[in-house]
Amino acid sequence: MAGSQQDQSKALTVGRIYFQSHLSHDTASAYVSKRRLSSSDIRKFEIGYAPDQWRGLVDHYSSHRIRLAAVDAGLLTTPEHSNRLLDFFRNRLIFPIRDHHGDLVGYGGRTLSDDPKTPKYINTPETELFNKSELLYGLHQNKAAIQSSGDAVVVEGYMDVVALSRHGCPLAVAPMGTALTHQQISLLIDQGIKSIWICLDGDAAGQKAAERSIAVIMDSYDPRVCIRLMSLPEGHDPDTFMEAFGLEAFNKLKGEAKDLPSFIDDICQNGRPCLSLEDKASYMLRLKPYLESSCGILKDTLLHRASKVSGLTISDIQESFGFHQDEAVVSNWSPMITHAARAIVHSDNGKDIARTVSDFQLTGPGFDELEALCDEVISDQKPSGLLAQYARAHGKQSELEDRLISSELLPFLRSSSIDQALEKVQNAPYDHQARVDIKKALGIG
Repeated sequence: MAGSQQDQSKALTVGRIYFQSHLSHDTASAYVSKRRLSSSDIRKFEIGYAPDQWRGLVDHYSSHRIRLAAVDAGLLTTPEHSNRLLDFFRNRLIFPIRDHHGDLVGYGGRTLSDDPKTPKYINTPETELFNKSELLYGLHQNKAAIQSSGDAVVVEGYMDVVALSRHGCPLAVAPMGTALTHQQISLLIDQGIKSIWICLDGDAAGQKAAERSIAVIMDSYDPRVCIRLMSLPEGHDPDTFMEAFGLEAFNKLKGEAKDLPSFIDDICQNGRPCLSLEDKASYMLRLKPYLESSCGILKDTLLHRASKVSGLTISDIQESFGFHQDEAVVSNWSPMITHAARAIVHSDNGKDIARTVSDFQLTGPGFDELEALCDEVISDQKPSGLLAQYARAHGKQSELEDRLISSELLPFLRSSSIDQALEKVQNAPYDHQARVDIKKALGIG
Protein backbone atom coordinates (compact mmCIF):
# COMPACT_ATOMS: atom_id res chain seq x y z
CA MET A 1 0.00 0.00 0.00
CA ALA A 2 1.44 3.38 -1.00
CA GLY A 3 2.42 5.73 1.81
CA SER A 4 0.48 8.95 2.25
CA GLN A 5 1.94 12.15 0.86
CA GLN A 6 2.40 13.34 4.44
CA ASP A 7 4.49 10.23 5.22
CA GLN A 8 6.45 10.68 1.99
CA SER A 9 7.21 14.27 3.01
CA LYS A 10 8.46 13.02 6.37
CA ALA A 11 10.63 10.42 4.63
CA LEU A 12 12.13 13.13 2.40
CA THR A 13 12.85 15.36 5.39
CA VAL A 14 14.53 12.52 7.31
CA GLY A 15 16.56 11.84 4.16
CA ARG A 16 17.65 15.48 3.92
CA ILE A 17 18.91 15.47 7.51
CA TYR A 18 20.72 12.17 6.89
CA PHE A 19 22.43 13.45 3.73
CA GLN A 20 23.46 16.74 5.32
CA SER A 21 24.92 14.94 8.34
CA HIS A 22 27.32 13.04 6.04
CA LEU A 23 28.68 16.05 4.15
CA SER A 24 31.80 15.97 6.34
CA HIS A 25 32.73 12.57 4.89
CA ASP A 26 36.25 12.66 3.38
CA THR A 27 34.99 12.01 -0.18
CA ALA A 28 32.36 14.75 0.05
CA SER A 29 34.70 17.22 1.77
CA ALA A 30 37.31 16.79 -0.96
CA TYR A 31 34.74 17.47 -3.68
CA VAL A 32 33.23 20.45 -1.83
CA SER A 33 36.72 21.94 -1.50
CA LYS A 34 37.55 21.24 -5.14
CA ARG A 35 34.36 22.99 -6.33
CA ARG A 36 34.90 25.85 -3.85
CA LEU A 37 31.45 25.44 -2.30
CA SER A 38 31.10 27.86 0.60
CA SER A 39 29.23 27.26 3.83
CA SER A 40 26.71 29.82 2.57
CA ASP A 41 26.16 27.77 -0.61
CA ILE A 42 25.69 24.63 1.44
CA ARG A 43 23.16 26.27 3.75
CA LYS A 44 21.18 28.01 1.00
CA PHE A 45 20.88 24.93 -1.20
CA GLU A 46 20.90 22.37 1.69
CA ILE A 47 23.60 20.32 -0.04
CA GLY A 48 24.36 16.89 1.41
CA TYR A 49 26.13 13.64 0.64
CA ALA A 50 24.86 10.08 0.18
CA PRO A 51 27.54 7.69 1.52
CA ASP A 52 28.73 4.81 -0.63
CA GLN A 53 26.56 2.37 1.30
CA TRP A 54 23.81 0.04 0.13
CA ARG A 55 21.60 0.38 3.22
CA GLY A 56 22.81 3.47 5.10
CA LEU A 57 19.54 5.38 4.69
CA VAL A 58 17.41 2.22 4.89
CA ASP A 59 18.72 1.48 8.37
CA HIS A 60 18.55 5.15 9.38
CA TYR A 61 14.73 5.14 9.31
CA SER A 62 13.45 4.21 12.77
CA SER A 63 9.81 3.92 11.65
CA HIS A 64 8.90 1.10 9.30
CA ARG A 65 5.92 3.11 8.01
CA ILE A 66 8.18 6.04 7.07
CA ARG A 67 10.71 3.61 5.59
CA LEU A 68 8.00 2.25 3.29
CA ALA A 69 6.95 5.82 2.45
CA ALA A 70 10.57 6.48 1.46
CA VAL A 71 10.16 3.83 -1.25
CA ASP A 72 7.17 5.73 -2.65
CA ALA A 73 9.13 8.99 -2.38
CA GLY A 74 11.96 7.53 -4.51
CA LEU A 75 14.63 7.43 -1.78
CA LEU A 76 14.76 3.67 -1.46
CA THR A 77 14.57 1.00 -4.13
CA THR A 78 14.48 -2.76 -4.52
CA PRO A 79 16.62 -4.76 -6.96
CA GLU A 80 14.91 -6.91 -9.56
CA HIS A 81 13.54 -10.22 -8.24
CA SER A 82 14.07 -9.14 -4.63
CA ASN A 83 12.15 -7.44 -1.82
CA ARG A 84 15.32 -6.20 -0.12
CA LEU A 85 15.37 -2.41 0.32
CA LEU A 86 18.45 -0.47 -0.83
CA ASP A 87 19.45 3.20 -0.93
CA PHE A 88 18.65 4.84 -4.28
CA PHE A 89 21.44 7.46 -3.94
CA ARG A 90 24.96 6.19 -3.20
CA ASN A 91 28.28 8.10 -3.28
CA ARG A 92 26.67 11.24 -4.63
CA LEU A 93 26.60 14.91 -3.72
CA ILE A 94 22.92 15.50 -2.96
CA PHE A 95 20.81 18.50 -3.98
CA PRO A 96 17.39 18.67 -2.31
CA ILE A 97 14.74 19.80 -4.80
CA ARG A 98 11.91 21.99 -3.59
CA ASP A 99 8.93 23.16 -5.60
CA HIS A 100 8.21 26.88 -5.95
CA HIS A 101 6.13 26.76 -2.76
CA GLY A 102 9.17 25.52 -0.85
CA ASP A 103 7.97 21.96 -0.30
CA LEU A 104 10.68 19.28 -0.47
CA VAL A 105 9.65 16.91 -3.28
CA GLY A 106 12.78 15.02 -4.34
CA TYR A 107 16.53 15.00 -4.86
CA GLY A 108 19.22 15.25 -7.49
CA GLY A 109 22.51 13.46 -7.07
CA ARG A 110 25.90 14.17 -8.67
CA THR A 111 28.20 11.13 -8.69
CA LEU A 112 31.57 11.36 -6.97
CA SER A 113 32.69 8.09 -8.57
CA ASP A 114 35.39 7.94 -11.24
CA ASP A 115 33.62 5.06 -12.99
CA PRO A 116 32.76 6.30 -16.53
CA LYS A 117 29.79 3.92 -16.64
CA THR A 118 28.13 5.65 -13.69
CA PRO A 119 25.60 8.33 -14.74
CA LYS A 120 26.90 11.78 -13.79
CA TYR A 121 23.52 12.99 -12.52
CA ILE A 122 20.39 11.15 -11.44
CA ASN A 123 17.11 12.49 -10.07
CA THR A 124 14.46 11.03 -7.85
CA PRO A 125 12.19 8.81 -9.99
CA GLU A 126 8.76 10.22 -10.85
CA THR A 127 6.53 10.07 -7.75
CA GLU A 128 3.31 11.60 -6.46
CA LEU A 129 5.38 14.56 -5.28
CA PHE A 130 8.15 14.68 -7.90
CA ASN A 131 7.16 15.56 -11.47
CA LYS A 132 10.34 16.75 -13.15
CA SER A 133 8.53 18.49 -16.02
CA GLU A 134 6.89 20.85 -13.51
CA LEU A 135 9.98 21.67 -11.41
CA LEU A 136 12.85 24.10 -11.75
CA TYR A 137 15.85 23.65 -9.49
CA GLY A 138 16.78 26.90 -7.75
CA LEU A 139 13.44 28.64 -8.24
CA HIS A 140 12.55 28.37 -4.56
CA GLN A 141 15.95 29.62 -3.37
CA ASN A 142 16.17 32.41 -5.97
CA LYS A 143 12.48 33.30 -6.22
CA ALA A 144 12.72 36.64 -4.38
CA ALA A 145 15.54 37.90 -6.63
CA ILE A 146 13.82 36.60 -9.77
CA GLN A 147 10.51 38.26 -8.90
CA SER A 148 12.24 41.51 -7.89
CA SER A 149 14.34 41.78 -11.07
CA GLY A 150 11.83 40.25 -13.51
CA ASP A 151 14.73 38.21 -14.93
CA ALA A 152 15.55 34.49 -14.95
CA VAL A 153 18.65 32.71 -16.29
CA VAL A 154 18.06 29.13 -17.45
CA VAL A 155 21.13 26.91 -17.03
CA GLU A 156 21.69 23.17 -17.40
CA GLY A 157 22.80 21.85 -14.03
CA TYR A 158 22.48 22.16 -10.27
CA MET A 159 26.11 23.26 -9.86
CA ASP A 160 25.54 26.03 -12.41
CA VAL A 161 22.68 27.40 -10.28
CA VAL A 162 24.83 27.25 -7.14
CA ALA A 163 27.85 28.83 -8.88
CA LEU A 164 25.89 31.78 -10.28
CA SER A 165 24.35 32.41 -6.87
CA ARG A 166 27.78 32.28 -5.19
CA HIS A 167 29.20 34.84 -7.63
CA GLY A 168 26.35 37.32 -7.18
CA CYS A 169 23.76 36.23 -9.76
CA PRO A 170 20.88 34.64 -7.78
CA LEU A 171 18.65 34.44 -10.86
CA ALA A 172 19.41 30.95 -12.19
CA VAL A 173 17.10 27.97 -12.50
CA ALA A 174 17.72 24.56 -14.05
CA PRO A 175 15.35 22.02 -15.59
CA MET A 176 15.60 18.48 -14.29
CA GLY A 177 18.22 17.28 -16.77
CA THR A 178 16.10 17.94 -19.86
CA ALA A 179 15.15 20.81 -22.14
CA LEU A 180 12.61 23.31 -20.85
CA THR A 181 8.98 22.18 -20.73
CA HIS A 182 5.75 24.12 -21.25
CA GLN A 183 4.97 23.78 -17.53
CA GLN A 184 8.35 25.19 -16.52
CA ILE A 185 7.96 28.18 -18.83
CA SER A 186 4.49 28.84 -17.39
CA LEU A 187 5.98 28.57 -13.91
CA LEU A 188 8.52 31.28 -14.76
CA ILE A 189 5.89 33.53 -16.32
CA ASP A 190 3.79 33.13 -13.17
CA GLN A 191 6.67 34.70 -11.22
CA GLY A 192 6.15 37.89 -13.23
CA ILE A 193 9.37 37.69 -15.22
CA LYS A 194 9.92 39.95 -18.20
CA SER A 195 13.15 38.39 -19.57
CA ILE A 196 14.49 34.85 -19.85
CA TRP A 197 18.15 34.25 -20.68
CA ILE A 198 18.94 30.78 -22.01
CA CYS A 199 22.52 30.12 -20.86
CA LEU A 200 23.78 26.69 -21.81
CA ASP A 201 27.17 25.10 -22.23
CA GLY A 202 29.45 26.44 -24.97
CA ASP A 203 29.59 23.26 -27.02
CA ALA A 204 27.52 21.51 -29.71
CA ALA A 205 25.40 19.74 -27.09
CA GLY A 206 24.62 23.06 -25.44
CA GLN A 207 23.61 24.54 -28.78
CA LYS A 208 21.27 21.64 -29.47
CA ALA A 209 19.78 21.97 -25.98
CA ALA A 210 19.19 25.68 -26.64
CA GLU A 211 17.41 24.85 -29.90
CA ARG A 212 15.16 22.36 -28.08
CA SER A 213 14.36 24.98 -25.45
CA ILE A 214 13.50 27.55 -28.11
CA ALA A 215 11.19 25.05 -29.83
CA VAL A 216 9.28 24.63 -26.56
CA ILE A 217 9.28 28.39 -25.91
CA MET A 218 7.77 28.98 -29.36
CA ASP A 219 5.02 26.45 -28.64
CA SER A 220 4.16 28.51 -25.54
CA TYR A 221 5.20 31.85 -27.01
CA ASP A 222 4.17 34.84 -24.91
CA PRO A 223 5.01 38.19 -26.55
CA ARG A 224 5.25 39.84 -23.12
CA VAL A 225 8.44 37.90 -22.29
CA CYS A 226 11.80 38.79 -23.87
CA ILE A 227 13.93 35.73 -24.72
CA ARG A 228 17.69 36.01 -25.12
CA LEU A 229 20.39 33.41 -25.84
CA MET A 230 23.79 33.62 -24.14
CA SER A 231 26.83 32.09 -25.82
CA LEU A 232 29.54 30.89 -23.44
CA PRO A 233 33.07 30.27 -24.78
CA GLU A 234 33.59 26.72 -25.99
CA GLY A 235 34.67 24.40 -23.20
CA HIS A 236 32.90 26.44 -20.51
CA ASP A 237 29.71 25.98 -18.59
CA PRO A 238 28.30 28.72 -16.31
CA ASP A 239 30.13 27.25 -13.30
CA THR A 240 33.59 27.19 -14.90
CA PHE A 241 33.03 30.54 -16.63
CA MET A 242 32.15 32.30 -13.38
CA GLU A 243 35.15 30.74 -11.64
CA ALA A 244 37.48 31.86 -14.43
CA PHE A 245 36.10 35.30 -15.33
CA GLY A 246 33.61 36.42 -12.65
CA LEU A 247 30.30 38.26 -12.52
CA GLU A 248 31.32 41.32 -14.55
CA ALA A 249 32.29 39.17 -17.54
CA PHE A 250 29.09 37.15 -17.16
CA ASN A 251 26.96 40.31 -17.16
CA LYS A 252 28.85 41.47 -20.26
CA LEU A 253 27.83 38.23 -21.98
CA LYS A 254 24.24 38.84 -20.89
CA GLY A 255 24.38 42.26 -22.52
CA GLU A 256 25.70 40.69 -25.74
CA ALA A 257 23.12 37.89 -25.78
CA LYS A 258 21.27 37.27 -29.04
CA ASP A 259 17.64 38.19 -29.22
CA LEU A 260 15.11 35.55 -30.26
CA PRO A 261 14.78 36.60 -33.93
CA SER A 262 18.56 36.49 -34.39
CA PHE A 263 18.84 33.04 -32.83
CA ILE A 264 15.97 31.69 -34.94
CA ASP A 265 17.64 33.19 -38.01
CA ASP A 266 20.86 31.35 -37.10
CA ILE A 267 18.98 28.05 -36.69
CA CYS A 268 17.30 28.45 -40.06
CA GLN A 269 20.55 29.36 -41.82
CA ASN A 270 22.03 26.15 -40.41
CA GLY A 271 25.55 27.54 -40.22
CA ARG A 272 25.90 28.80 -43.76
CA PRO A 273 24.74 31.78 -45.85
CA CYS A 274 21.71 31.16 -48.03
CA LEU A 275 23.09 31.71 -51.52
CA SER A 276 21.57 28.99 -53.68
CA LEU A 277 17.86 28.42 -54.35
CA GLU A 278 18.12 25.16 -52.39
CA ASP A 279 19.57 26.98 -49.37
CA LYS A 280 16.81 29.60 -49.51
CA ALA A 281 14.07 26.95 -49.80
CA SER A 282 15.57 25.06 -46.87
CA TYR A 283 15.68 28.27 -44.82
CA MET A 284 11.99 28.96 -45.49
CA LEU A 285 10.98 25.42 -44.54
CA ARG A 286 12.83 25.66 -41.23
CA LEU A 287 11.39 29.11 -40.57
CA LYS A 288 7.73 28.22 -41.13
CA PRO A 289 6.96 26.65 -37.71
CA TYR A 290 8.55 29.63 -35.94
CA LEU A 291 6.43 32.04 -37.97
CA GLU A 292 3.30 30.04 -37.22
CA SER A 293 3.91 30.31 -33.47
CA SER A 294 4.92 33.98 -33.39
CA CYS A 295 3.03 37.25 -33.40
CA GLY A 296 3.55 40.99 -33.11
CA ILE A 297 7.07 42.37 -33.39
CA LEU A 298 8.66 38.91 -33.45
CA LYS A 299 6.56 37.83 -36.42
CA ASP A 300 7.21 41.09 -38.27
CA THR A 301 10.96 40.74 -37.67
CA LEU A 302 11.03 37.13 -38.88
CA LEU A 303 9.02 38.03 -41.98
CA HIS A 304 11.44 40.84 -42.83
CA ARG A 305 14.42 38.49 -42.44
CA ALA A 306 12.68 35.86 -44.54
CA SER A 307 12.06 38.47 -47.22
CA LYS A 308 15.70 39.51 -47.18
CA VAL A 309 16.93 35.90 -47.43
CA SER A 310 14.47 34.66 -50.02
CA GLY A 311 14.03 37.80 -52.15
CA LEU A 312 10.25 37.40 -51.88
CA THR A 313 7.96 40.15 -50.68
CA ILE A 314 6.42 39.84 -47.22
CA SER A 315 2.98 39.58 -48.83
CA ASP A 316 4.18 36.71 -51.03
CA ILE A 317 5.60 34.88 -48.01
CA GLN A 318 2.38 35.31 -46.03
CA GLU A 319 0.32 34.08 -48.96
CA SER A 320 2.56 31.07 -49.62
CA PHE A 321 2.34 30.04 -45.95
CA GLY A 322 -1.41 30.64 -45.88
CA PHE A 323 -1.21 33.33 -43.20
CA HIS A 324 -3.57 35.76 -44.94
CA GLN A 325 -6.06 32.97 -45.50
CA ASP A 326 -5.91 31.83 -41.87
CA GLU A 327 -6.32 35.37 -40.54
CA ALA A 328 -9.29 35.94 -42.84
CA VAL A 329 -10.92 32.72 -41.67
CA VAL A 330 -10.47 33.52 -37.97
CA SER A 331 -11.65 37.11 -38.41
CA ASN A 332 -15.05 35.81 -39.59
CA TRP A 333 -15.64 33.92 -36.33
CA SER A 334 -17.08 35.34 -33.12
CA PRO A 335 -14.34 36.95 -30.98
CA MET A 336 -15.60 34.81 -28.11
CA ILE A 337 -14.33 31.70 -29.92
CA THR A 338 -10.77 33.04 -30.02
CA HIS A 339 -11.03 34.29 -26.42
CA ALA A 340 -12.15 30.81 -25.37
CA ALA A 341 -9.30 29.19 -27.33
CA ARG A 342 -6.67 31.36 -25.61
CA ALA A 343 -8.21 30.63 -22.19
CA ILE A 344 -8.24 26.88 -22.91
CA VAL A 345 -4.60 26.86 -24.02
CA HIS A 346 -3.14 29.24 -21.42
CA SER A 347 -5.32 29.17 -18.27
CA ASP A 348 -4.70 26.94 -15.27
CA ASN A 349 -8.33 25.83 -15.56
CA GLY A 350 -8.16 25.39 -19.34
CA LYS A 351 -9.34 21.78 -19.14
CA ASP A 352 -12.44 22.83 -17.16
CA ILE A 353 -13.25 25.50 -19.75
CA ALA A 354 -12.76 22.91 -22.51
CA ARG A 355 -15.23 20.54 -20.80
CA THR A 356 -17.79 23.35 -20.48
CA VAL A 357 -17.50 24.20 -24.18
CA SER A 358 -17.56 20.55 -25.22
CA ASP A 359 -20.79 19.89 -23.29
CA PHE A 360 -22.67 22.12 -25.72
CA GLN A 361 -21.55 20.14 -28.79
CA LEU A 362 -21.74 23.19 -31.07
CA THR A 363 -20.96 22.79 -34.76
CA GLY A 364 -20.12 24.99 -37.72
CA PRO A 365 -17.23 27.26 -38.72
CA GLY A 366 -15.19 28.17 -35.66
CA PHE A 367 -17.13 25.87 -33.38
CA ASP A 368 -15.80 22.74 -35.10
CA GLU A 369 -12.24 23.99 -34.61
CA LEU A 370 -12.98 24.94 -31.00
CA GLU A 371 -14.49 21.50 -30.32
CA ALA A 372 -11.38 19.82 -31.78
CA LEU A 373 -9.17 21.95 -29.52
CA CYS A 374 -11.30 21.00 -26.50
CA ASP A 375 -11.00 17.29 -27.34
CA GLU A 376 -7.19 17.57 -27.48
CA VAL A 377 -6.92 19.42 -24.17
CA ILE A 378 -9.36 17.11 -22.36
CA SER A 379 -7.44 14.04 -23.58
CA ASP A 380 -4.06 15.64 -22.60
CA GLN A 381 -2.86 15.87 -26.19
CA LYS A 382 -0.68 18.75 -27.33
CA PRO A 383 -3.06 21.35 -28.84
CA SER A 384 -2.73 21.65 -32.61
CA GLY A 385 -4.63 23.20 -35.50
CA LEU A 386 -5.53 26.75 -36.41
CA LEU A 387 -7.03 27.82 -33.07
CA ALA A 388 -4.12 26.39 -31.09
CA GLN A 389 -1.68 28.30 -33.32
CA TYR A 390 -3.75 31.46 -32.85
CA ALA A 391 -3.81 31.01 -29.08
CA ARG A 392 -0.05 30.47 -28.85
CA ALA A 393 0.72 33.36 -31.18
CA HIS A 394 -1.43 35.82 -29.21
CA GLY A 395 -0.29 34.63 -25.80
CA LYS A 396 -2.03 34.52 -22.45
CA GLN A 397 -5.18 36.58 -22.11
CA SER A 398 -5.24 39.76 -20.02
CA GLU A 399 -7.14 40.15 -16.74
CA LEU A 400 -9.90 41.95 -18.65
CA GLU A 401 -10.18 39.05 -21.10
CA ASP A 402 -10.20 36.62 -18.16
CA ARG A 403 -13.17 38.44 -16.70
CA LEU A 404 -14.86 38.39 -20.09
CA ILE A 405 -14.52 34.60 -20.26
CA SER A 406 -15.85 34.22 -16.70
CA SER A 407 -18.92 36.36 -17.28
CA GLU A 408 -19.72 36.00 -20.97
CA LEU A 409 -18.63 32.55 -22.20
CA LEU A 410 -21.52 30.54 -20.74
CA PRO A 411 -24.23 32.95 -22.00
CA PHE A 412 -22.54 32.93 -25.42
CA LEU A 413 -22.54 29.12 -25.55
CA ARG A 414 -26.17 28.93 -24.46
CA SER A 415 -27.24 31.55 -27.00
CA SER A 416 -25.32 29.78 -29.78
CA SER A 417 -26.84 26.44 -28.76
CA ILE A 418 -30.35 27.90 -28.91
CA ASP A 419 -29.67 29.50 -32.30
CA GLN A 420 -28.41 26.21 -33.74
CA ALA A 421 -31.32 24.24 -32.28
CA LEU A 422 -33.86 26.76 -33.62
CA GLU A 423 -32.29 26.50 -37.04
CA LYS A 424 -32.68 22.73 -36.87
CA VAL A 425 -36.34 23.07 -35.90
CA GLN A 426 -36.98 25.44 -38.79
CA ASN A 427 -35.33 23.06 -41.22
CA ALA A 428 -36.82 19.92 -39.66
CA PRO A 429 -39.98 20.77 -37.65
CA TYR A 430 -40.31 17.25 -36.27
CA ASP A 431 -36.73 16.94 -35.02
CA HIS A 432 -37.28 15.93 -31.40
CA GLN A 433 -33.61 16.27 -30.43
CA ALA A 434 -33.53 19.89 -31.59
CA ARG A 435 -36.40 20.70 -29.21
CA VAL A 436 -34.59 18.87 -26.39
CA ASP A 437 -31.48 20.92 -27.11
CA ILE A 438 -33.46 24.17 -26.88
CA LYS A 439 -34.91 23.20 -23.49
CA LYS A 440 -31.45 22.15 -22.27
CA ALA A 441 -29.93 25.47 -23.36
CA LEU A 442 -32.73 27.35 -21.62
CA GLY A 443 -32.21 25.28 -18.49
CA ILE A 444 -35.71 23.81 -18.51
CA GLY A 445 -34.91 20.38 -19.97
